Amino acid sequence: MFYFTLGSSIPYFSKFFSSLEIHGSNLGMIFAVGSFLAMAIQPILGYLNDKTKKSKEILVVITLMIVGALFFMTFIHSVYGILILFSIYSMAVFSEFPLMDTVTLSSPHPFGKIRLWGSIGFAAGALVSGKVIELFGEVSFLYLGIIVGIITIILILRVPMKIKETHEEEGKVDLKALLQNKKYLIFVGVSMLFLGSNNGHNSYFGIYFNDIGGSMALLGVTIFLMTLSEVPFMGVSTKLINKKGVEFAVTLSIFFLTLRWLLYFLFPTPYVVTGSFLIQGASVGLFFATANLFVRSIVDKSTLGTAITIFMAAGSLGGMFFQYISGILIDKYSSVYIYIFFALLTFVALILMFIGKKIKK
Repeated sequence: MFYFTLGSSIPYFSKFFSSLEIHGSNLGMIFAVGSFLAMAIQPILGYLNDKTKKSKEILVVITLMIVGALFFMTFIHSVYGILILFSIYSMAVFSEFPLMDTVTLSSPHPFGKIRLWGSIGFAAGALVSGKVIELFGEVSFLYLGIIVGIITIILILRVPMKIKETHEEEGKVDLKALLQNKKYLIFVGVSMLFLGSNNGHNSYFGIYFNDIGGSMALLGVTIFLMTLSEVPFMGVSTKLINKKGVEFAVTLSIFFLTLRWLLYFLFPTPYVVTGSFLIQGASVGLFFATANLFVRSIVDKSTLGTAITIFMAAGSLGGMFFQYISGILIDKYSSVYIYIFFALLTFVALILMFIGKKIKK
């Protein structure tokens, strides 16, 4: 339900903001500030979660922030009002990602088999929201997000959350050891480039799809297919990891992401983009199913929550850079050119993975 809330809102913000006459550099500023503030708060919440083990309480507060931001966006439409509300939304959303992942990693269940339901929720949210916008107008997706956000809070309150005893026994969170872990630090750099480009894509995909001739209805179907394609890749991620190792699986996902951005740049037509939906599963789906497992394999258990939130915060920092530069590129050229920019930097992430492979745990 949390990912349904995201699927029903994230892909449609750029188009909604454009309808409010917020374009180009102003749009880039709103997305970039949101990512910057998210980057600042993520490690703090991760550290707080490791110290207090109050995952449920923290998740409820964060989800309330998401619902509140969406509610006030329905009637506050000034540039600075949207800037403040979207910043609150971004801080909450990008903090909830790693905390939910930390709770899942601490459960006895396979991570990939739980996380794939997030992809199903996101896909369903995107599809339903596209139809809702067509029927009820630009603002209607916000009301859908509010309703599902409230359902998410109810579910969080009912889900039993307990951090593993082995994790609870580690009273001290050794930040110094974490920041001296070279393999981990390189992967933080990879996160900046991979997640940064993905955040930039999420922010501007609605505008890009509109610019290349796609309709809102087709956009909803496209996001539905793309996100749903993550499910089989998340499902088989455990077998791939067992056979080839988690580091190989992460590297493969980055390779596919670079190919994806090149495809969007070289063939900017709606049916090519929609028809290539499986490549999202092979890139983003595989990465989200394996990245946290890779982090868990290279850091100490006592710092897992902090390590994941710093890793995600690096993605938000990268997102800030990608979103701001993309806004400028759209102003000067067109939305198509942001994807060659994304492709070049994710190729750098691929190189970093090969450098990190030479470093022992």
